[in-house]
Amino acid sequence: MHFRAVIFDLDDTLHDKSATLRTVAKEQYYSFELASLGVDAKFWQTSFVDLNNLRIEKTEVFSRLAQLFDIPRDIEALLLNQFDANLGKSAKPFVGTQEMLESLKAHGLKVGIVTNGRDTFQRSKIIGMGISEHIDAIVTSGGFGRKKPDPEIFLACLTQLGVLAGEAIFVGDDLKADIEPAVRLGMRAIWKSASKSPLACYSSESLNNVSEFILENT
Repeated sequence: MHFRAVIFDLDDTLHDKSATLRTVAKEQYYSFELASLGVDAKFWQTSFVDLNNLRIEKTEVFSRLAQLFDIPRDIEALLLNQFDANLGKSAKPFVGTQEMLESLKAHGLKVGIVTNGRDTFQRSKIIGMGISEHIDAIVTSGGFGRKKPDPEIFLACLTQLGVLAGEAIFVGDDLKADIEPAVRLGMRAIWKSASKSPLACYSSESLNNVSEFILENT
């Protein structure tokens, strides 16, 4: 195998989404004094993380939270606005993310990100994680107009990086949205998972292991 570029999914691959959501849930609980509304802190955090991990619009997430905890509409709107404006600043990378990206760049590999989500929102996470300087191309579904697993969004990133599919490897946590379309296009794929798949040339939940595999095979 010989690679010129590595393309990553963002959420639950480089970005520890649940850790970020737990931090934001706690911040909002105290900032908006939700205890005064009778909201239980632990139940709030659990519900906040679970709903935000669903693939639904954020307006729907906060509408459900408001109904569940009997939160007034004006507070619901403020919670949503603060979430949108500040989540990126709290974005937490998985252990090993920074070191892995530094190593890939040091070995001359180009690095891209293909992610579903609103353009400004997703880019704010990348900035908040402190990894922008290591990324050569970012393609978001919000900015591009198509979502994974549509092959066009992968091709757009390959074009920006100036590499062919056969010269790139894709790393993602979602078999259907990440691994399958990448392989169909001719890329090798690493599944960030404890499970195995014949589609993936390697699987691991550890980014340190992922980094080692890529560098050993480049």
